[in-house]
Amino acid sequence: MRRSVLSATVLFLLLPAATQAQLRLLGGVGVTNPLGDLNKVSSVGWRATGGIELGIADLPVGLRADGSYDSFGQQGSNPQTSVLSGALSVVVNFPGIGLAPYVLGGLGSYRTSVDTAGSDPVTKAGIHGAFGVDIGAVGFGGYAEVRYVSVKTESDANQRFVTATLGIRL
Repeated sequence: MRRSVLSATVLFLLLPAATQAQLRLLGGVGVTNPLGDLNKVSSVGWRATGGIELGIADLPVGLRADGSYDSFGQQGSNPQTSVLSGALSVVVNFPGIGLAPYVLGGLGSYRTSVDTAGSDPVTKAGIHGAFGVDIGAVGFGGYAEVRYVSVKTESDANQRFVTATLGIRL
């Protein structure tokens, strides 16, 4: 009974903040740079990403869900490598006028494809962290972000890469 009353009280107190939730749509393009073992078989490539971010008014914390496609450049005779991913992140926003910095971190699912005959895509879990800035006023604006991604592979190595993205937010 006490838990029910406590839960109802917390929901009642959070209801005003939840009704003022800020929803943002994000889309961007950029470059992706392989690191470590991935750097031995691939070179700098490109990235396309889109997502949705939910922030609560008066709180500097939000949640982001995004999907990305990273296509690495070929290095020598090595096959083309690409990564299709979906990620969930916690975003911490810092105050700013014109430029508002943020950091984020989270988990994702990363599907790596290597363009060779008989090679099936491999999907693995990974982690990521980023630093970015929102540019512009509330509503329409832009963002710039640098993200580090690390994906565990079968051989106990990590597939790692860094991305730099410029995008718009609505």
